[in-house]
Amino acid sequence: MQALVTGGTGFIGSHLIDELLEQGYDVRVLRRNTSTSTLHEDKKLSFMVGDLTDSESLVRACQQVDVVFHVAALPRDWGPKKSFFEVNFDGTQHLLDACVYNKVPRFVFMSSAAVYGFPKTQQPLTENYQKNPTAKYGESKLSAEALLWGYGMKHNITVSAIRSPVVTGPRDRLIALFLIKALQQGRLFYIGDGNQKISVSDGRDVAHCLRLTGESEQANGQVYNVKSFDSTPRQLIETLAERLQLPAPEKHRSYSWAYVLGSMVEGIWMLRGKENPPFTRQKVKVLGTPRLIDITKATQELKYTPRYNYTTAIDDIVSWYMTVTQTSAIDTQKSAR
Repeated sequence: MQALVTGGTGFIGSHLIDELLEQGYDVRVLRRNTSTSTLHEDKKLSFMVGDLTDSESLVRACQQVDVVFHVAALPRDWGPKKSFFEVNFDGTQHLLDACVYNKVPRFVFMSSAAVYGFPKTQQPLTENYQKNPTAKYGESKLSAEALLWGYGMKHNITVSAIRSPVVTGPRDRLIALFLIKALQQGRLFYIGDGNQKISVSDGRDVAHCLRLTGESEQANGQVYNVKSFDSTPRQLIETLAERLQLPAPEKHRSYSWAYVLGSMVEGIWMLRGKENPPFTRQKVKVLGTPRLIDITKATQELKYTPRYNYTTAIDDIVSWYMTVTQTSAIDTQKSAR
């Protein structure tokens, strides 16, 4: 089975490559010519240089492929709408066109629970819950989903999607590193009491669910929620601080205070012409709003079972972080000689 993985040099994509290789897949990875990742260079993979904005490179990448796992995306929590749609919507369309040209029979799309927004309900959200994205990222993912279903019906491609809430775990350089650095600098605080119930995915469970979706006979035209566990920001942060032997936060700030702070930081970054502000309104929503996800459909139809809980996920995050920092220190020492 020949699989093409986009975003394979990223967080979720790298775990998906591991998952597919373990199951005997031949894996082709689409990577940009600017990618410096060496994560899988020692493994028996084929790499194809290309970009979601380059249709010709996508046509070449999709040749003789049995299934495409489209994981590549612009995952930031801040930025202009145009940037999100160029990658997450236009890029998906270009890739689907390449699949049609090459008669690729199957396409699995990595969507997001961001399509639901943050509704005021205590009930876990099912796949049929009303869609109300509150950020440009979620808007672009929801639009790409609509595109996906249209291509599936028109071109007889087996198309599926999965939606995940917050994704963390080893190799996570977005949420995990943000929390670790904030703990180290003593500037982390709880939004409200920090006990908001949230659903969280480990990147390895997401990869597992992607593979199951790509193999299921029931998945055509279907979307599946995925998660690993339910927790609270306080539980996650206190456990992370304990494992790192750092003091847990003592400060509490109201949601409205944190939201204003996020807006101010975004404004400062915009005035400076910089990208990726360290604290945003979207981070406040993610860490300060209760949101639970229902995965009954995935467990019943895909036979998906989460393999990681919050303790194993955080233990593995810390182990990965220690390894990365030690390796970086060694490389720095070598370059200084």
